[in-house]
Amino acid sequence: MKTLELIIKICKDFKDRKYELEEFQSRLQTLLVEDEVKQYLIDVLRDVDNRLEEIRFCRLEANFYQYGVEVADSLMEKVRSLSM
Repeated sequence: MKTLELIIKICKDFKDRKYELEEFQSRLQTLLVEDEVKQYLIDVLRDVDNRLEEIRFCRLEANFYQYGVEVADSLMEKVRSLSM
């Protein structure tokens, strides 16, 4: 599966509540990025990781899903813009 498709799948699985915020973050952190999009995605994924860390350590746990969905939607939008 290509990197961009895998990122979309990870985001959708999180939104479908297949796993919690910490696992969502972990799956994105351990993702192998293909060379053709590597530099752009490294920056995007670093930003996503920082946002997820902020949610985990500065927000109420009851709101993790809500804030995580915002991050997932933003990430999917950026990935989709790359594939066009």
